[in-house]
Amino acid sequence: MHPHFSAYLARQRREALLREAAQQRRAHADAPSSSSENKSPLRHPAFRRLWSGLTISRMGDQFTIVALTWFVLQLTGSGIAIGLLVLCFQLPTIVSSPLMGKLLDRYQPRLIMSIDNFGRACIIAAIPLLYWSGALHLWMVYGLALCAGMLSPATEVGVRVVVPRLVAWKELERANALTSISWDAATLVGPAFAGFLVFFINAPSVLIIDAATFLFMGTMALAIPGIQHATQVEAQASGRKTLLGFGSIFSIRAAGFLSLLTLLFLFAQGLTEVVIPVYSQRALHAGPAGYGLLMSAFGAGSLLALALLSRRDIGGNRQGITLALILLCSGALLAPLMLVRALPLALLVMGLAGLAAAPYYVVEQSLMQRLVPGRLRGQVFGARGALNVAGYPLGGALGGLLLGVMAAPLVIGIPALLCVLVGCACLCLPAIRGLRREVMATP
Repeated sequence: MHPHFSAYLARQRREALLREAAQQRRAHADAPSSSSENKSPLRHPAFRRLWSGLTISRMGDQFTIVALTWFVLQLTGSGIAIGLLVLCFQLPTIVSSPLMGKLLDRYQPRLIMSIDNFGRACIIAAIPLLYWSGALHLWMVYGLALCAGMLSPATEVGVRVVVPRLVAWKELERANALTSISWDAATLVGPAFAGFLVFFINAPSVLIIDAATFLFMGTMALAIPGIQHATQVEAQASGRKTLLGFGSIFSIRAAGFLSLLTLLFLFAQGLTEVVIPVYSQRALHAGPAGYGLLMSAFGAGSLLALALLSRRDIGGNRQGITLALILLCSGALLAPLMLVRALPLALLVMGLAGLAAAPYYVVEQSLMQRLVPGRLRGQVFGARGALNVAGYPLGGALGGLLLGVMAAPLVIGIPALLCVLVGCACLCLPAIRGLRREVMATP
């Protein structure tokens, strides 16, 4: 095919995507919104069911992380065995996330999400049942963890696909803040609660509780209204050269930039999280208790920010500039740890850093949901899930290497500087700076 003709076809496809996204924005804008300005998205019954299912299920996820890790430790006494278990849960996401995204675009999301949750309920319940029957072997635990890891992206990607269909267009930020609250609250409270349960009963019994939470989420997913899919001709047209969503990400230039920003932000967070325990030990001389308090302070700041976001909008219409300011504040509020040597002051800094960082995912995800046409959201968010898996561990790996040659406070300065530089770059890039809630940048 002649290169000029190929370029013409690619341009026509980008314009078609933009027209569809514009039509969706106009449709949502035409919907009555005067009553939704100051009300919670939880007033929508379908979203309320989804959110309650997510909250319970994510709490159950934390039970599994603690209970299964402790269970494997008791069986083997090996740290390597625990590392392999974590790898079995996380590694399949790289392969399965784009595939699940494709399925979510082709079939009803409620069906895919319910199959995921009912399937994981059976998988998690199989571990204690096999153990109590005396038939469980370690390789079975790893195999079941791989299966659970393969299924898990269906619900996380599915939530990003269905939320824009369940709430008013102007409520996306508040709805996404609520789904983030369910995750942050689970990670803050769940591990401690799970630890007490493992102590008072036992690890296999705690896994049964998690299986029950998956059954609950599967039931809530089935209650989500059906979504009207694209016609067969539109589906075939959108399927060309999407490369399981990776092609679609970069065919919309602003979406490509946002995906890169999120990868860098996750990289910075991964680097920071590896440094904090060393910082607590060597700079603050606070030991493991100090490390736990620092992470709790960051989590509390994040929860506070998300609670505020769930009640009122942030940044007005100019969401691109809002995103840049979030990155600038995240880096600027993390940087003082380079100089702080007192635990109370460090807790304050970590709380403020969490308060500044939490809105990033809400604003960025809402922008992506508005940018990407509904018929491609599953593929795009599935592909992003596979890309984002790499950001956090790569940052952690670099942090570990840097700690071998630099003091912990200096290493903290690197992610802080990275966030500031990326925020400045966003202010300089028209494709990001020009992003608005109603009018999206042209790719």
